[in-house]
Amino acid sequence: MEIKTDIYLGDSKEQLKLLPDNLVDLIVTSPPYADQRKNTYGGIHPDEYVKWFLPISEQLLRVLKPTQT
Repeated sequence: MEIKTDIYLGDSKEQLKLLPDNLVDLIVTSPPYADQRKNTYGGIHPDEYVKWFLPISEQLLRVLKPTQT
């Protein structure tokens, strides 16, 4: 079995748009934890976090391959 690994560097909101549907087997992410990492990531206010993350999560689901059992 051949294993292919690609690393994409950039804003996930933009990079995910470049990928076709059902391409990815695994997604590992470390989103900013609202204002908990404000000094590192700029922070997202807790009241705005879901609104901010939903468009990203929609793209993550789009590119993720469906589970086959």
